[in-house]
Amino acid sequence: MRYKLKQALIVLSTSMTVMAVNAQPDPRAMAKESLDKLSAADTLAVDIAIADETVLHDGFKVRALREGEVLLSREGGFVFSRSGTIVDQKIAFDGQNVYGIGNNLEVFATAEMPDDTSVESAMDALTKEMGAYLPGRDLFYKDAAAGMFDGVTSGQYLGLMPVDGRSCHYTAFRSEDIDWHLWIGETDGLPCKYMITSRWISGQPEFEMTFSSWNLSPELNRDSFALEKPDGYTEVTFDAMQSQPE
Repeated sequence: MRYKLKQALIVLSTSMTVMAVNAQPDPRAMAKESLDKLSAADTLAVDIAIADETVLHDGFKVRALREGEVLLSREGGFVFSRSGTIVDQKIAFDGQNVYGIGNNLEVFATAEMPDDTSVESAMDALTKEMGAYLPGRDLFYKDAAAGMFDGVTSGQYLGLMPVDGRSCHYTAFRSEDIDWHLWIGETDGLPCKYMITSRWISGQPEFEMTFSSWNLSPELNRDSFALEKPDGYTEVTFDAMQSQPE
């Protein structure tokens, strides 16, 4: 009798272990589903809070905090804004021109883009050729999941975690140079927080972006993205705007 009971307990224990393993969510599928919700939106708006770390020459790590918003129309344009003690900037594209306003330095930048410039190619041109900074832009490409999972070697699901009072699924992924983390809302499936750790930079600085007030169907038009030069501001290049300390 004891032998049979022992066998039964072993079988039960093994079954529960297998069930627990099988019940573990797939982090890649979960993150992709969340990113695909953004990709499916023709327009979107979201408030952002940014924590951006810098490692000084003596190894001292400092964190700059900024707040802002992202407005995006897949066909019309975008605005990325961030405001803090050191940096207060707005970068935009209205389908024809790119704009930049740096309020701390009181500067304004603009450039005309080719007629066939898409929203995504404008983001690429601004960041790769003009020296502009669009925080968290990886999440806002049309096929964000494909780009973000390119080069990923492993992923983990780490359970439910609180993020600004919301219950969020925590997923984490590793690639050759960085680890990136995505917290996903338990109820709406939208990103709560995004973090990148640069593993091979001294001090492993982190970039963190928290999201709130997602709107996946705001009414946006060209006026939502066209910026005008404020009175008294000096016209500069986008590179000159980035002379502000990050």
